[in-house]
Amino acid sequence: MGRLWGVVWALVALVSISIADTPTNPMPPRTPTGMLWAGTTFQLRASVSVNNQVVALSSDAQVRVGKLIRWQWQLESPTAMAVPQGQDAIFRVRLTNMGNGWDNLTFAISRFEIETPSWQVDLFEDRLGNGQVSGSPLANGVGSLIDPGSSMRYLLRLRPPASSVPTDGAWATLIAQTSDNATRQLLGEFVAGVVRQARVPSRAWSGGVEREQRVMPILHQGRLVWMYYDTSRNETRIGYTRDAVEATQGGTLGNEARWYPHVLRNFVPAGFSIGLGNGWFVGANNQLVRIDVPMVLAGAQNAWVSVSFPAGVQPRLDVEPVVANGRLYVAGSDGRIHAIAENGMRTGQSAPIPATYGSITSNLVASGRVVYAGTQQGWVVQVDLLTGNLRTARRIAMQPVQGLAVGMQGRVLLARVGTREVHGLHPEQLTQVWRRMLPEDIVSPVATSTEREVGVFLTRSGMLYALNTRTGVILPHYPQRLFGDVPLARASVGIMRRQDRQATYVYVLGQLQRDANNPQALFRVVTLENPYNRLEYQADTMRLGSDYLQGMLFTGNRQSSYCLVAARRDASSGGTIAAIPLR
Repeated sequence: MGRLWGVVWALVALVSISIADTPTNPMPPRTPTGMLWAGTTFQLRASVSVNNQVVALSSDAQVRVGKLIRWQWQLESPTAMAVPQGQDAIFRVRLTNMGNGWDNLTFAISRFEIETPSWQVDLFEDRLGNGQVSGSPLANGVGSLIDPGSSMRYLLRLRPPASSVPTDGAWATLIAQTSDNATRQLLGEFVAGVVRQARVPSRAWSGGVEREQRVMPILHQGRLVWMYYDTSRNETRIGYTRDAVEATQGGTLGNEARWYPHVLRNFVPAGFSIGLGNGWFVGANNQLVRIDVPMVLAGAQNAWVSVSFPAGVQPRLDVEPVVANGRLYVAGSDGRIHAIAENGMRTGQSAPIPATYGSITSNLVASGRVVYAGTQQGWVVQVDLLTGNLRTARRIAMQPVQGLAVGMQGRVLLARVGTREVHGLHPEQLTQVWRRMLPEDIVSPVATSTEREVGVFLTRSGMLYALNTRTGVILPHYPQRLFGDVPLARASVGIMRRQDRQATYVYVLGQLQRDANNPQALFRVVTLENPYNRLEYQADTMRLGSDYLQGMLFTGNRQSSYCLVAARRDASSGGTIAAIPLR
């Protein structure tokens, strides 16, 4: 949209009644916008009339038209864009001289990058009028003289660094100043990011298409521990890395895979998988099982036992538990939340959630001394971890609560409701602080940052949303499309900032909605502050025909750390764990 800014000065004649110009022959020329050119001279004569009769007339006075400075600007490109590696981000601004004389502008560019500046930023004049940088001279801070009614397109170029140079994108502002230095105008604030292709550098393998990974791996003292189920033999094997994952030096995670020598027969992994101390708690055959990891590493027999629940009660393996205060809190089929110690002994249970609230449908999350659960009838329940009593319960919707997440420092509780809503709740009263309705289904959990008041999630069409957890306001440049034309069946997201970096990154795993016999997953790493800047892991490096589990595992927040994602299988091998280096 065009804008005008300008400064006017001219000679003014003061008269008592009226002023009239004395015609000249020929008439003075005018600019294309109808104004008299600066420097045009003509005669003025003042007259006094009574009853429409002129009673007095002044002598002629020669007047010279002063210069009027007025410019119009219009953006001819988006103000933000992502470009592939090797291409430039070109932003286009057209400036039109709307004044009454030849004039030019001076320019200033302000730039910003989160880390060490690495982008090249230049301003060009498009004198050929083809919108291309090639053949356009650098503006060098001063624009060409432009006659009234004419315009010039300016090209702001942001060139990304070489592919070997890390970057989080660049920001630039373009400012123009009039020739009389009376006015400075912000012409645009521009954001650019580069899209680079990346490959998975390291993996852990199960080997063989019949060896399916059905639950997420865990980390134990930095080492990766995982299991696969052999569908042809109806047995489960446990693998682990020789070294800590962060000591990986090649293409194999932990440098070498080792196997627990004892087969777990008639053991079908299912549901959640979580580590607590020396225990690995995982679902198997509708039971909750504790595997003693040090016994596995030592090759000892009988390394697993079933966790005991009250008679007639089964663990809810479909509900993600939570670890808090050295205990594992697991939902039971009796509507209670059960506390389990690191050694696998059940130490207590909460009061039952009323049946009228419906069964638990969300994951469990903890904050301070309380644990939260969402139910099928739209209730959010707060349970005291010390007493087991229900402290607060509130119905926030008529639809099931599908997921919960705690904002930074527990200041807000986020609830994913139904298929298209996210609510921000007061953590104590559970009253609604804000509510966000989406135009399409949400296919990922809501992930929150421990360092910033931000939450992220993904929708079915592959749109990444980031919002302020305190207000529900969507952050600038979001939502951002990360995936192509194929919708997503499910997705996983995580937020992490490396301790030696200033930028925060969003890690996104998207499972495409395709035929069950032809699955495929893709992965993205996105700069949170600039979602136009990202790494894309395509189908081949994520393994063709890959079916990934929902969930992510971060090994830490150092330069040597990884984001781990686990595949159930792919087209040519069994379950794998892909290691995505932290940005």
